[in-house]
Amino acid sequence: MAAPFFSTPFQPYVYQNHQDAVIPFQIFGGEAQVVQIMLKPQEKVIAKPGSMCFMSGSIEMENVFIHENEVGVWQWFFGKAVTSVVFHNPGPSDGFVGIAAPSLARILPIDLAKFGGEILCQPDAFLCSVSDVKVSNTVDQRARNVMPSIEGFLRQKLTGQGLAFILAGGSGMYFLTS
Repeated sequence: MAAPFFSTPFQPYVYQNHQDAVIPFQIFGGEAQVVQIMLKPQEKVIAKPGSMCFMSGSIEMENVFIHENEVGVWQWFFGKAVTSVVFHNPGPSDGFVGIAAPSLARILPIDLAKFGGEILCQPDAFLCSVSDVKVSNTVDQRARNVMPSIEGFLRQKLTGQGLAFILAGGSGMYFLTS
């Protein structure tokens, strides 16, 4: 089992949401990455099924159908999971959960508040989220992005003001365009 935050040699990143809740997390690994999220009492993380790598003893895991996530029929029709896994810390002390990428991919933390509360990603890019994040499926209306398969124009739309962790193959670059 992985060590908790206070015994690792690396300093965790700290995310502070719009309600002033502070959530520390760390991303481990090079090609196959794992994000470790510290959960205070009564905090929760929502993740896609099959992504949990490890968790502390105080964390409870529940497989649920989240009604506000508009996945349902489209996900089921294309063979995807229609449920989400909720990791909740009901205990009196801090706990942690490690969530792994299901394939060789980089895990990118995205603060949706900095992107106007909405981003559009590839299908299956969503890994997990903290705070207020809603995942829905949408169709890309731009003709230049249509590929010969049905998944060529399906996208995941992440909306809200929370922190989302998405998967990206290859290397990621951050730059500002003007």
